Amino acid sequence: MADYQSILTVNVQHEYYNAYKDEPAPFALIPDRQTEALLKQYSMLLKSKSGSLQLIVDSEVFSDLADLTQECKLRFYLVSTDPVLRSITKMPNTFDIALINAEFVDNTALSIAADNWVEKNKMNESTEYDEIAIYDKNLISILNVHIAKKHFTLEKKRIALQFESVLTYWKYYLFSINSKKDLTIASADDEAFSFSEQDNEQIANKTVRIFLSDKEIPLRKAYTATFSLLNDKKTIVKSLPLPAPCNISAVLIDGEHHFTSHIYVS
Repeated sequence: MADYQSILTVNVQHEYYNAYKDEPAPFALIPDRQTEALLKQYSMLLKSKSGSLQLIVDSEVFSDLADLTQECKLRFYLVSTDPVLRSITKMPNTFDIALINAEFVDNTALSIAADNWVEKNKMNESTEYDEIAIYDKNLISILNVHIAKKHFTLEKKRIALQFESVLTYWKYYLFSINSKKDLTIASADDEAFSFSEQDNEQIANKTVRIFLSDKEIPLRKAYTATFSLLNDKKTIVKSLPLPAPCNISAVLIDGEHHFTSHIYVS
């Protein structure tokens, strides 16, 4: 009877999805053609789900082949399954691709931040990555895995990949409360979040009160902190809405891109 064992686990974390709730990051991990051929050659199986995969082998068959192998090289394409993922991921340019190299030389557990971003046009010019065109804008990253001979064994190996979310200024638009004077936005859970009132704006022939966060805040799907609207310390709105990925705009400040989350409160 075959004895199947997992020899490699890859987990992808993204600050937006994994900050508070235990939700998998919406990535599909897809092997390239050469990796698929190698998996067949070694009778290895891939067990994958959103944001993770496991490499599973028949221990007896694998051990015989591993003895004859000097090293193992695998490549996976990390493709987004959520259309907003690219727009909320921190990267230098809008369509960059994170090139991640995971090398098992001394350690069997690797933790790698996605900080090596390459312009997509340069990737398209390389014949080494001739498959990327089929994934278009959904391709976020390429993971190259190198397993040295001494680690190409049945020992369990782990790769943890971490993607950061964008930082945004939070801009609250408050409708229908012009008569209220001393308005403030506060968080009872975290005093680090602070907001300042800006000049009023006119939207749809209505005067709208504007509050802007004093600093950029990492974008999250959920927060441990709650944000309340107060009138002279009396709560008017206990839990204000949180920023949504679909209401973000970019602005150039001193030559650098910054983002603003627009949040509307009726």
